[in-house]
Parts: sequence; C-alpha cells; structure tokens
Amino acid sequence: MRSNHIHAALSAAAALALASTPAGAQGGLGLVEGLFDEVSAVTIFYQTGLVPSSDEVEVEGGMLHGGGTEVLINLRSGNDVSYELGLGASYLRGYRAVEPSLDLRASLRALPTVSLYTTWEREPVSRYLGLGFGLIELWNAQAYGPSGEPWDVAANAFEVVLSGGLYLEQSFAEGLFVEGGWRFRNFHSVRWTATDDDDELPAEWPRSLDFSGPFLSLGWQLQLDRDDDREAAITPPAPAGTWLLERVDGTALPALLDAAAPARREVVHGVLRLRPDTVPANAERGLGTWSLEMNVRQPGGMALVTEAGSYTTTDKVLQLAGPGGETRRLERLAGRLYLQREGHVLVFAPGTAPPGKE
Repeated sequence: MRSNHIHAALSAAAALALASTPAGAQGGLGLVEGLFDEVSAVTIFYQTGLVPSSDEVEVEGGMLHGGGTEVLINLRSGNDVSYELGLGASYLRGYRAVEPSLDLRASLRALPTVSLYTTWEREPVSRYLGLGFGLIELWNAQAYGPSGEPWDVAANAFEVVLSGGLYLEQSFAEGLFVEGGWRFRNFHSVRWTATDDDDELPAEWPRSLDFSGPFLSLGWQLQLDRDDDREAAITPPAPAGTWLLERVDGTALPALLDAAAPARREVVHGVLRLRPDTVPANAERGLGTWSLEMNVRQPGGMALVTEAGSYTTTDKVLQLAGPGGETRRLERLAGRLYLQREGHVLVFAPGTAPPGKE
C-alpha cells in the first residue's frame, strides 16, 4: 500500500474535522483538493440498522434509516485482489431513549470515516471486507423532560466499523453493492444542558449512550473516468517519456527533503525521463533506461542532483536499477508515477521538460 495516499486521506479527514474553524477550513481545502485528485470511484448508499445490545437507546418504528457517501482511492491490485482506501460520511436516525421520562430526538452523524477495503475480484460478483475508523456525533440532538422542558444534548466519540459485502462487476447493474457489518459506537460521556438554569438533570437519565449494532447498506458505486490510461497496466514501451516532479510526500513543489539545519534541502524542480530500449524486441518486453534530475536548494546554493540507470516493466510497476545496484519501485496510480526515494515519496505527472532540458 502506498503510504502517501494513506497520509493524504488521514490528513484530509483531520482537515474536515477541523473545518469549523477558519484556519482549519483554509488548510483543509488544500488537503481535500489534493486527495480528490486521486479518487477513482464515488459511492452513494442507503443504510438501515439496529441497536440490540444497548441499555440506553432503542429503535423507533422497527428500523433505523439513513444514507451516506464515500470516495474511494485504489491503493494496489494484483492476482485478482485489490486494496482501496475510502473516505466517507453518513447518518442514521430513528433512535429513542429507553428511559420513559426522557424524550430524546437525535440523529447520529459519522464524519469523516476512513476505511480500508480488500476486494477479491470475480465476475460477475466480487467479495470484499472492510475495516473503518471515524468520528461520530449526535446531530441536531434535543431532549425533553417529563414536563416538556427542553435540554440540549451533545456527545462526540470514535467508532470502529467491521464490514463485508458483495459488488456486481460486469452485468446490467454494474456497480450495485450490498454491505453488512457491525459498528461499535459508544458515547462514554454525554453533555446535557438545560435551557432553564434551575433545572437539575434527572438521576435516571443516562450519562453514556451506546449506539453499537449491526447495519445493512445498499448502494451504487460510480467509477470515475479519467484519461484513457489512468488505471491501465503499464504496457511496454509506456510510460516512456518525460515526467515532471509534482509533489514530495503530498506537498507541492517546492518541498523539503531535509528540514534539519544546517543541512536543510528543498527540491524546487525535478524531471524523470523514461526511454525504451533501442532494440525493438527489448522495448516490447518493457526494458529501457531512466534518468532523474532535481534542482535542490541547499545552504551552499542551488545544486543539480542526477541519477540514471535501467528499468524493467511489470504490470503497474517499474523496477529501476541504479548504477550502484540499488533497485527502486516506480508505481503508477491515477495517471501519476510514485517513486520511493530516501524515505520520501516522489510523485510525477506527465509533462514536457522546460526548453533546453530535453
């Protein structure tokens, strides 16, 4: 799995959570924008559920109901197994308090939820399992006492989600999925605020609320079409050509390579060139040469860092061999190339080198 995508998703999740403050919103928009560049699919779903083991809340009208959406990022695939990272939001409503003296009106909102999915791809039906973690809160919550006096209710917690589902592949209903699982949702501390300062919290009202229980979702997954080769395997001699350095560890250029003084280094520009072998038979087998040039700002001034070697191609992965015998993986996702180098993740976008650089 690519750690830069996971870091980006978690950072975007934190940004969404902090978006209620001006500073959080300003920083969050950039993170979310960068994350959405890598989105491969969007889902929308209806969900229902129960709270069978709670002593504080129960379901009003037989079943809970709600909905949600999620964006998915392809992490890695191979041998009919793929991994995806999801960032979503959802809600459920239809709860009521078990305590007869408490009239509780509330929905439960999850925002954001970060999930990791493993899918076993088959036709026409694929199977998948998921593990999720997120922030939950009581949404538009209001309570009323025995005499009708109103109380404001607030609670926040974390949730853990275990899920599994079926997804239709090549069929008339491609993208349709059904998912079930269990959500662990327990508010260990609830804040009750009376609108009348003279009101005292009734002793029988719960100090914690357990919303844990099973859920069932029915939804549709829409694959996003990018450029033609966005998720295609690397077919020799592609991706031969010029690739421009776009980000380092999720940060747009200029970006730090070393932050510690006095060896602080910052890359301001980079070009990766991939050239197929001059022998046609070798080029068709995915063999070629590569070179990397980076302009690095350091204490002594600007420096040009260069590297070169040969490469081999396997599906979405290029194996880069350097002059010292070191081998690095160069992987493609969503129209970008990802290179692990000296503890950093370098992201390259297709482009044309500046004049004089070819």
